[in-house]
Amino acid sequence: MASYKKDYIFYGIVILVAIFFLSATTQIHSANTTATLGPKFWPLIILIMMLIFAFMGIIKTFISHKRIVNGNVTWAEDPEDPERKLFNIPLSLISMSSIILYALGIFFIGFILSTIIFLFVLTQVLGAKKKLLLLILSIIITGLCIALFSHVLSVPLPRGIGIFRELSFWFY
Repeated sequence: MASYKKDYIFYGIVILVAIFFLSATTQIHSANTTATLGPKFWPLIILIMMLIFAFMGIIKTFISHKRIVNGNVTWAEDPEDPERKLFNIPLSLISMSSIILYALGIFFIGFILSTIIFLFVLTQVLGAKKKLLLLILSIIITGLCIALFSHVLSVPLPRGIGIFRELSFWFY
């Protein structure tokens, strides 16, 4: 099956799921009507963004696979891409195992250090080359996550064990 057909199927499924949960979200009732943001605010925002991005993906797929040659519209067929591998291991397996290691790392070394390491290593595995830029971006993204979840939303982040727990108190 051509890749653009797979894209259409994926975006169609995303749209159906978003519409299903959007209809369920409208039935959420708020016990406290004085709050500015009720319990259905974030689900509504996320589901609306899912719909917007799915429609943008459909449009992008349509435009990228349409080729105009001498005034005639033809559809470009994608050649099958070989599976990317690192050390003869598929990147999908490396990505999934790094997510599992990240989940374990959060418990032992805390959110800060495990997130920086995870972002740095995964972006390198996926092909990024500039290590200093990757490290800086990993630190910035981790800082933004800490600011958003810990300070703005008051969501407690995992602190780690031992010395890592003590270090995390400096940041959140």
